Amino acid sequence: MTNATTRRRAGVSGVIALAWSLASASGAAAFEGRYVGGVKSKATKEYSQSLDIKRRANGDFRVEAVVGTPDCTGVFDGVGAVVGDALAATQKEDNETCTLTIRRTKKGVSVEEDSRCLYFHGASCEFSGDYRKK
Repeated sequence: MTNATTRRRAGVSGVIALAWSLASASGAAAFEGRYVGGVKSKATKEYSQSLDIKRRANGDFRVEAVVGTPDCTGVFDGVGAVVGDALAATQKEDNETCTLTIRRTKKGVSVEEDSRCLYFHGASCEFSGDYRKK
């Protein structure tokens, strides 16, 4: 293989790596923003959910979620990263751990909490649900 061929292959590899990193960065940035969820009805009284996602200087994300009903309040303040098409954020407190998996939707994001999050919000509310961009 000649030096020119080696340089050409290295150049193509560099362009591919740059394109991949830019695509990943722009996809990750799409998670940033403020979101709201929840419903108001006679049956559920008032159920509110809010979500704030901010990208940090090191490339990961800070995720703050607040959920509430007249009988329940929950707060999540965790950090996470984008893996594939999802942002996974974790909060640890008092030997308890909660992880939220966040995926983009057409109108905002969808949040799914793991089974260990009860400690962070109680039995009458949850972080899971669909949130729309605020």
